[in-house]
Amino acid sequence: MYSKLLKVIVDITKKKKKKTKHSVKDLELSVKNFYYNQKEYEEAGGYRCFYEALLQIEKEGLVQQVKSSRLNNLYPVLHEQYWLFGSKQKLRWNDSIIFMLLDELDIKKYRSLPFLQTEDNLSKLLALYRFMKTKDGHNWINREERSLMLFGDEKFLGSNKGKLFLNRINLAPHDLKIEEKQDEFEYWISADIDKMSNVRVLITEGKATYRTFKKQLAKDEWIFKGRPDLLIFGQGNGIVSTFPYIERLLRGKHSTISYAGDIDPSGLSIYYTLVHRFPEYHILLAEDIYHFMMMKQQYYPQQTNQVLARGADQYFKTHFTHLYNQIESLFTEGLRIPQEVINFDTIKVGG
Repeated sequence: MYSKLLKVIVDITKKKKKKTKHSVKDLELSVKNFYYNQKEYEEAGGYRCFYEALLQIEKEGLVQQVKSSRLNNLYPVLHEQYWLFGSKQKLRWNDSIIFMLLDELDIKKYRSLPFLQTEDNLSKLLALYRFMKTKDGHNWINREERSLMLFGDEKFLGSNKGKLFLNRINLAPHDLKIEEKQDEFEYWISADIDKMSNVRVLITEGKATYRTFKKQLAKDEWIFKGRPDLLIFGQGNGIVSTFPYIERLLRGKHSTISYAGDIDPSGLSIYYTLVHRFPEYHILLAEDIYHFMMMKQQYYPQQTNQVLARGADQYFKTHFTHLYNQIESLFTEGLRIPQEVINFDTIKVGG
């Protein structure tokens, strides 16, 4: 869907010299024309997939919502109109430079959209090209240091403009040997971890529950299965971006990683994202912790309008059938159970 919408937008910009307004309805209709019929379009993801593709293209700076336009009354909502930027000038970069950059960088968006071919962008791409050519000879340094070294501006890579620049060429800070801050997540680690060949890791979504579990471990009063050797406060969705740095704490050891969060679409969607983003870790769901929380459902249900990430519903039905059968009625009724039902009072009475 993304590639089809991008082609529609590129074809429009090639015909226009100035930015123009276009309706979301017309853009979606153009994308639908790539499919045999409405059914095939829906099977490919339909409107939701179109929505995600448009947001990605907007994030890349190729379109911009007309903020004064009305919302389209669909879910998820979009503005009814978007700005598409025209082709303001002819190709400014010659073929020899483009082919040289292609040797190290993914610049297909710059080739497709001549208005992006500015002297400033070329200067930045050349700086990245030189770095990638000699990448193995560079050390890992922090973001501000790398930003200053490459672009003469220590704040560029941390700005929205800098993040957009990297996103357009499919590079992440990790590709530039940028060292993530060491305090990205809070954790507790066993004093005996150096003696262990396999490390049990538990990631917990909420701060209060993390603290409760940490006290349990310190007092050697762990009541759930598989006492963790490494406990991590996931900071909600934050764990998705900081997860790779668990490797530093594991020190090359084998690991069994489990996740526990709120019983709500948001919490389960975090787990679903982790499983699909990092399949090599075979991340488990701490089912015994969820069963403990379900024992308190009659006392602590809260209203919610959250929805599961696309595909997550079927995933949980298939892989966690027993647990899903327990929680499905909560989601049907628009209810959730926060992780904070786990505390020393409820632990004392066994749920």
